[in-house]
Amino acid sequence: MAHNPVVGTGLSIPLTATSSATTSFVVESQYVRLTPVAGIGSVSRASYGAHIVVSQTTSSPSAAATDYYIPANTSETLSMQRYSCKIIGITSTTAVGSGSTYFTQLTCPEGQQVPFSIGNYVTLKNCNVAGFNTITHARVTNVDTTAGLDGSFQTKLTVDADTYSSGTFDEDADVPGGKGFNDTTLYSSARIAARTDEGAGGLHIIQVQTTGAA
Repeated sequence: MAHNPVVGTGLSIPLTATSSATTSFVVESQYVRLTPVAGIGSVSRASYGAHIVVSQTTSSPSAAATDYYIPANTSETLSMQRYSCKIIGITSTTAVGSGSTYFTQLTCPEGQQVPFSIGNYVTLKNCNVAGFNTITHARVTNVDTTAGLDGSFQTKLTVDADTYSSGTFDEDADVPGGKGFNDTTLYSSARIAARTDEGAGGLHIIQVQTTGAA
């Protein structure tokens, strides 16, 4: 299988007997290529095997000895869920009975259902109200499925990001030129954790597109 790397998606993390994890990243491709390597000074082998967790449903993944294993001196390509949707409005809200705990509600265009489910992690990019671009690897806590005359029909979701000081976002009011120039988009996000049963090394990570049999 041939791969086309997605520019700007490369990451590296240490590989030791204790699990370590990447920072969160936007899922820009359905596939991620993972390559364990040996540490500097290891002349006896090119890499060590690695246990891997690719998580889109937790903020702090941890790899265990029972997780997916990549043998030494090999690479593997694993799949991820890649979803995104345009966002036309954002407001901060207070959870019922939560006091000062704030959440953020996002609205996608009429007639377009949000592709995310409760428990997914998401990241917002390209919002003209800069404060909302702090929505990074936030958990989806609610998808509004109300129907009827005033229903949302799955066009609104809530995430556990505190953006209270950012006010609101509306594409008609906050985007120069109006909705036709709105690039505010909500993306799936993920984190990868890894550990090894052998010596210290590293894990190289890059998102790729597959181009069929090579």
